[in-house]
Amino acid sequence: MIPSYFAPISHWRDIVNGNIIWDLNQNFTKQTIRNRTYIYGPNKVLKLIIPVKHSKNSFTLEEAQIQNDFQWQKDHWKSIVFSYKSSPFFEYYENSLKSLYSNKYNKLSEFNFDGIKLICEWLEIEFKLNFTESYVKKYENKIDLRHKSDKKFIDLVELKKYIQVFSYKYGFKNNLSILDLIFNEGPNSLDYLK
Repeated sequence: MIPSYFAPISHWRDIVNGNIIWDLNQNFTKQTIRNRTYIYGPNKVLKLIIPVKHSKNSFTLEEAQIQNDFQWQKDHWKSIVFSYKSSPFFEYYENSLKSLYSNKYNKLSEFNFDGIKLICEWLEIEFKLNFTESYVKKYENKIDLRHKSDKKFIDLVELKKYIQVFSYKYGFKNNLSILDLIFNEGPNSLDYLK
């Protein structure tokens, strides 16, 4: 699996239920959830994008550098607070998440893994860091979930509905960031994912 920016709920079902081997050796691809996540804002689904430094040459996810000339962390934090401050469980997770957005990161993979580690702590599951040693085009004896992070992949999974902050106004939004589930369901999130 590819470590993504607060990946969708469907990814977390795989993470919770499997022994994931993380692949940082694939080339970085623009417009994917490697550096973007989707949250339920007050008026619509918001796309939060971590800016990545691009070059003429291709580079791997391991090599992807964050473009810190922008105040992306401050902007993302404001969007999350604005979207979820009235959710039932936001206050329980707020401080640890704010700490993540207060640290400076140079590498995208480091930020993503710290986010994954934080979610694992919240869900009270073991955080394992197993990596691929090199890029493999096709796996023969393993389930390959890397395609779920591609920009062309459309995840058609229909999740069981839960109450979201703005669902009374705009209806249920399917398969958003894991943050949406946790802020709305809190300790019930792990049971939801199993």
